Amino acid sequence: MKWHIWIYASILIISLPLYYLMIQNEKNLLILTINFFIGIYLLVKGSDYFIDGAASVATHIHVSEHTIGLTLVALATSLPELAVSDIASFTHHPSTAWGNVVGSNIANIGLVLGIAAIIMPLKLSSYIRRDAITLGGVTTILLFFAILFHSFVWWMGILFLLIYGIYINEIRGRKMEGEEVEIEKSYLISIILVIWGGFGIVWGADLLVRSAVNIAIVLNVPEIFIAVTAVALGTSLPELATTVTATLKKKHGIAVGNIIGSNIFNILVVLGTAAMINPVNISSHQLNNLFLTLIFLGIVTYSLFVFCFKNKIGKYEGIFFLLIYALFIIFFVI
Repeated sequence: MKWHIWIYASILIISLPLYYLMIQNEKNLLILTINFFIGIYLLVKGSDYFIDGAASVATHIHVSEHTIGLTLVALATSLPELAVSDIASFTHHPSTAWGNVVGSNIANIGLVLGIAAIIMPLKLSSYIRRDAITLGGVTTILLFFAILFHSFVWWMGILFLLIYGIYINEIRGRKMEGEEVEIEKSYLISIILVIWGGFGIVWGADLLVRSAVNIAIVLNVPEIFIAVTAVALGTSLPELATTVTATLKKKHGIAVGNIIGSNIFNILVVLGTAAMINPVNISSHQLNNLFLTLIFLGIVTYSLFVFCFKNKIGKYEGIFFLLIYALFIIFFVI
């Protein structure tokens, strides 16, 4: 097992100068391709370490894997969305700020959860209904503000953060479900794995997105295609890698909790902080895109809400989510 850690550490170190070379040589296809595959490796291997650490943390502090997925895992995998939207708001690019949140939430459910459910039926936590209600509620607030005001301003951001604080306070007392799980790693090692893997997830996603965007530019791929795939999907790559890894490890609580927790975090914290930095206004010529994305966000979110009242989310639900996401991409590109 130790040689895996050394390979991971070595590639992390090697990626630093390669990243610098990529920034200096944005049209060098060889350097871009190398960074692309390094990004994939760090994303996948980082997810592996992160999931092992997160599951171990759950056993140490005696809370459910689902709760860990909602909080610790969701926070780590939503860091790219937080960075992108807050920087976009600070630099006065409001369409990127709100589009990143809405697009990522659609991708998280339609693409990520869809793929995970097809790989393996996902057993649902006993807490899932309450969390699905919360996600449905905050999505409704988002839709209401977007349609009524066409903007998100500072007081909405404060409201969103207050709601998130109330939600975290409500879930912090949840305990483990079922029988106690044997502790295999120390608490310190578990935390190190979470940090170690989390860094790989975020760094790998950044490498992958930047190299993919530049590869697309070098190969003359249409700009709209770059925006919909590399940028919008890019911030959902940590959720994809983490959720699929958790599914393969049969950590269904982390897999589903990660998606719901990430979507709640994206709306309340990511968009909330972006609105507090600068008003996130939606211009009149973007209204068609706004309504299109909100329609698809409503479809996937409220469909998930309905499915969460079952015992599991299976392959048919997964196929449904993937079809909806494919339609979203088709309609947006057209």
